[in-house]
Amino acid sequence: MKLDLLYIKGFGVRKGNLARNTKGEITRRTFVCNCEGYSVSSADEEKKFEKFEVRCGCLAHIKFKVDDGILEVIEYISDHNHAFIPENQRHLIRCGRIMSETCNGVLADMVKAGIGGISAYKFLANEVGGSKNLGFNLHDCQNYLQTKRSEIITGGDCQNLLNHFHSMEQQNPMFSYAIQVDKDGRLTNIFWRDSLSKFDYDCFGDVLIFDTTYRTNKYEMICAPFVGVNHHWNNVLFGCAFLLDETAESFIWLFDAFLKCMGNKAPKIIFTDQNQVMAKAIRTVFPNTQHRLCFWHIRKNANQNIPHLYKKPGFKDKYFSTLMYRCQSEDEFEFTWREMEKDQRSESINNVFQNIARKTSTLMKFVHYYEEQVKHMRKIESQDDYSCRGKAKAAIPHDILKHAVSVYTRAIFKKFNDEFTLILSENISSSTFDGLIYSFTLKCRGSQREHVKFDPADSSVSCECKSFKSKGWLCRHALKVLSENISIRSIPSAYILKRWTKCAKQGIEDDEFHHLSADSSKFNRFSKLIQQSFELMSLGAEDENTMKIVGKSMEKAKAEISLYKSSANVTDDASGDDDNASLCNISVLDPLQKKGK
Repeated sequence: MKLDLLYIKGFGVRKGNLARNTKGEITRRTFVCNCEGYSVSSADEEKKFEKFEVRCGCLAHIKFKVDDGILEVIEYISDHNHAFIPENQRHLIRCGRIMSETCNGVLADMVKAGIGGISAYKFLANEVGGSKNLGFNLHDCQNYLQTKRSEIITGGDCQNLLNHFHSMEQQNPMFSYAIQVDKDGRLTNIFWRDSLSKFDYDCFGDVLIFDTTYRTNKYEMICAPFVGVNHHWNNVLFGCAFLLDETAESFIWLFDAFLKCMGNKAPKIIFTDQNQVMAKAIRTVFPNTQHRLCFWHIRKNANQNIPHLYKKPGFKDKYFSTLMYRCQSEDEFEFTWREMEKDQRSESINNVFQNIARKTSTLMKFVHYYEEQVKHMRKIESQDDYSCRGKAKAAIPHDILKHAVSVYTRAIFKKFNDEFTLILSENISSSTFDGLIYSFTLKCRGSQREHVKFDPADSSVSCECKSFKSKGWLCRHALKVLSENISIRSIPSAYILKRWTKCAKQGIEDDEFHHLSADSSKFNRFSKLIQQSFELMSLGAEDENTMKIVGKSMEKAKAEISLYKSSANVTDDASGDDDNASLCNISVLDPLQKKGK
């Protein structure tokens, strides 16, 4: 009988005395009942909590003589002086609780994915038909996770992060990262991106949003993600960085690292918040890139700094929205601004930082969370690609809309369709022709007018609202002119941006990226096996005979796996996990933690 299975009888086992020879080899080994002896504690000892006493001087034990690896029983007492543990509680006996390497890996991966320890434990228990079949309890699970966290802290947060990136680079040569340290070897700035982020940037990197709003770690380092918009109008992450400060030197280093790892392809437009130091770095590294302020940050700042004005519908609709979106010239902007100054009282508002969540998480924890978010975004994109197989219904039966349905993704077609529907409210009030170009004046929104030019030679069209430049699809004014022309039965090719179409990613080699980025974590392998075995388990549970068939096959599979693992041909990197990858030979220290103000 195996010693680790004695708990099935209703009692636990502890290691007792042992003897060694002069070589340090064990020659005698005793195993005792877990109720052997009595607990020793001082009467004056202050206890943090009262612990129930289970030892009662039980004499049951077994002693082995060990000779050249062979165990021989030389003493055995089987009588116990206590009642055995009831059968429904025996899974709680300490010596029988063992966490397998697979469960350890699955738990660690689930916690990396943002799933709490309790939820992860419940998931595993549910998968095996209850906690009694799991082999360990919640306390064991929490202890394991705490040990892993302690190992990260002991090893150095930044060094563990660097080792992680080094491992990722070994598994996937297309993975890229860059670090910067100070004279003391402490981390100052770091940037990373995976292979699929490079592929996404090749497809959608014409517009880049760079945000430094968040400080989400215990070092108060700035989290700076590089974000784009894919063909389904969803966010896509091109990479991320941690910066120690917001100096021009840090931004220049970061933008230069980003540019190099993206194949020296600069974005056409970059949106940021209003930061003059950042603007200087952009002019240095991206001299040909148009720098624009992010509408979201402008609205956020207005809501924080002038809430008494911004929350008034009259101010927001009459002035703020007009200044943001509707002014077509500098003169019109200045006129609107002066009108606003006449109507509103100027006040000075102190900038107060409120509702800033001071995170205490490590950099490694954030990176794991970031990686899971990237996976989630890509799953959403895959689902959106799948939903584009069919054709959406057009609101108006028109050839231009039929063409739009066939080329645009569902999300972009909806926006195009909404814009096209508004041509019903547009009226062409006048038109002229100079022999080459048609000029149209459209009346809309009461007295507001828009001017559109159309060249029949190449079907080029332009509107003063410049909506196409900011959004990438034609405005209602241009569509009104095109729809009135019987010779125009589709959207002119010059006004279909590939980035908004169903084939946005076609023409770019992505096989190598997908191949190199294949996820090989234990959690993913575990999930795949669960999916594959679900039907088999259902069939096996039909009756006793089907259960025996499945059980026999499982025993055979276990034997084959044991043989495989014991084979000399199995190399250290057989599992493909981070634990087996070599550590980075570069040493880096954590930044100094900043004290809260």
